[in-house]
Amino acid sequence: MLSSSHSDTPLPDVPTGAWTQYGADEANTFATNVSAPSQGNLAWTSEVFTRWQPVVSDGTVYITNFDPSNDGSAIALDAQDGTEQWRTTLNASGDHGTAVLNDRFFVAYDTELVALDPQTGERIWTEPTNGPDSSELLVADEATGTVLVASTGGIEAFRAANGEKRWETDTVRQLARSPAVYDGRVFAVGKVDGAPSLVAVSLKDGTERWRSELTSAFEIAAPVAIQDGVIVSDDQTLVVYDRETGDRRRELYSFDETEDVIPQSVAADDGTVFVTSESGAVAVDSETGTERWRRNAPVYNPGICVGTETVVFPIDDPEFSPGTKTISVFDRESGEMRWHHVLDWAHSMTVPPVLVDGAVFYTTSSIRGLAALGDVPDQR
Repeated sequence: MLSSSHSDTPLPDVPTGAWTQYGADEANTFATNVSAPSQGNLAWTSEVFTRWQPVVSDGTVYITNFDPSNDGSAIALDAQDGTEQWRTTLNASGDHGTAVLNDRFFVAYDTELVALDPQTGERIWTEPTNGPDSSELLVADEATGTVLVASTGGIEAFRAANGEKRWETDTVRQLARSPAVYDGRVFAVGKVDGAPSLVAVSLKDGTERWRSELTSAFEIAAPVAIQDGVIVSDDQTLVVYDRETGDRRRELYSFDETEDVIPQSVAADDGTVFVTSESGAVAVDSETGTERWRRNAPVYNPGICVGTETVVFPIDDPEFSPGTKTISVFDRESGEMRWHHVLDWAHSMTVPPVLVDGAVFYTTSSIRGLAALGDVPDQR
């Protein structure tokens, strides 16, 4: 075991549950079946530099320190106290994606996809790719054991077990955000013949199932796939598309055009869709679009986490802590504030928060490493 981070206080229990990829799961729901900690005090911060979103599984946090001034390593930390478990140098920098699936930790970077042993960091296999276009374009599907890498040129699918390339498609290019996977189909927002489109392809062989042209150029939020359909943000409106046919079923919720509000993050769970934007956050019924609650403080960074009882997202200058940037936790049914953690003055989050049972992980421009919030005494 390597040296510990400068831990203040270990979390009281090993965090359980998982956040295995950018959207928490392959469907981009940003929802996990976990409970947020009852308070958000700083437990520990890592000595390891990172400014990329972590993934979490089985009590381990997996991070990267990719940056021109660092060694481009994949790193595993103990989720309870931040102790460094192993480090594998990949000699890479820039945009990349990470995911955990089937006893593998995957990193897509430059023009490679590497599978690492989650216990030791040893390489299991490495395969060439067209290269991820951003840090949000790696998807891992547990049901089929498939890893998807998206780039400006399209989507590639690999077997998680051995790295065998299953298929490649260039039907949809210049993907805006991470594709969503649901019931054997991949739903991606990108360009088809130069037009912004939502496209469905088969997870089995990459063949196109349908395409629907969107009204506006790409918006920030990733597509979300649920039983009721595929939810995308299009021209400041949440739109639900039929998963089987691609038909535009309904406009779920529209933002005020006079405010020029574009949804940053969209999450969905158990009949509710949660949306954040620069003007605030709103929860709406996924069937009717009826507004359930709203918070009108600016959400200064994309990112949202939905737990069994709470919703976590960053808020700037809220009424309960004027003049500060916070990570705040709200009751998912009523929108009432449960707790908030004030970030250092003049600094903000650099990656979206990640929620597992009993902990919230994040990074800021001041900490430069990974920080854990949880049920520990207030160190201040």
